[in-house]
Amino acid sequence: MIHTSYTVGISTGEFKALQYVITDQKDWITNAITNRARIASEEIINKYTQFKINKGEAITAVGTTAVIEAAYAEGVVGIAT
Repeated sequence: MIHTSYTVGISTGEFKALQYVITDQKDWITNAITNRARIASEEIINKYTQFKINKGEAITAVGTTAVIEAAYAEGVVGIAT
């Protein structure tokens, strides 16, 4: 499920330079942002799990999105500033 989409503007020169090193720029960008989100998800899940263990509480959230939302709701993580 797609929640958010981004449009990235680059110059003609930047586009042509990318053509030299990347066969499909859209796939590369999608892979880069998806992988960074995966890493952040793992970090949040680990922090939330440790938080709940330290408090001696059960983790009732089921699934990645639910755990991430619980971590935000319980103040374990916040939006980067």
